[in-house]
Amino acid sequence: MDVEKQLSDLQETNYLVFIFFYADWCPHYEWLQEAINTYEKRTVKYVQVNIGENKMLAETYNVESVPTFILMHHQYELWRKISDITIDELRLVLSEF
Repeated sequence: MDVEKQLSDLQETNYLVFIFFYADWCPHYEWLQEAINTYEKRTVKYVQVNIGENKMLAETYNVESVPTFILMHHQYELWRKISDITIDELRLVLSEF
């Protein structure tokens, strides 16, 4: 399934969607998937978007630099961070929503 379809399908669910926009040359944050998978509420889905392969999608979400992290629910943006994120920040953000 392509990323655009995956995001579209997830926006129709009641899940929070944590989107990680990256490029091949930036850090890949391999720990993100595992950290989100162990989140207590299990209501968060994780999607990675390579902006080099998905330029139109990056434009749709107004992503101009990487890494960019966005937390969404349905079609609403709840939170955004541009630059590095730590596991403690991730936990704090997820606990707020």
